[in-house]
Amino acid sequence: MRMSHPTFKDSRGSFTAISTKYANQDWNQVNVVTNENKFTFRGLHYQTDPPQTKCIKVIQGKILDILVDLETQEVRTFELDNTDFLYVLDKYAHGYLTLEPNTIVTYLVKGKYNPESEHSIVWNTVPEVKDIIEKHLEGCKMFISEKDEMGK
Repeated sequence: MRMSHPTFKDSRGSFTAISTKYANQDWNQVNVVTNENKFTFRGLHYQTDPPQTKCIKVIQGKILDILVDLETQEVRTFELDNTDFLYVLDKYAHGYLTLEPNTIVTYLVKGKYNPESEHSIVWNTVPEVKDIIEKHLEGCKMFISEKDEMGK
């Protein structure tokens, strides 16, 4: 579920409060991810025991956020910048492609991390995801970890 939130700006900078109205959760972890390069891909990750719910927020830059429904394989995409956040239910595999260099993403996670039940879907094995990413890349190099390239 994509949501907007007010950001207050003045000569000092900005202040944003993310409402937990729709995301009233007991968050287990807060992650902050820096991405130096445009077209860095992270994902498509999910966890089964316990499943994880996430609240994704771009601090700086812009991303193409990608969700794959684990039951139906339906793909949903959202372009997010610092004016939005995305609430990701645990029924989705989640990933994103940075659309600007020096993009910073933070996300809250509900569900304790368990490396034994961590999984990923390789991005180019889902035809719709492959088409969407390749369209955005326009022939440019994608930055991806070996783990995400090979899947788990």
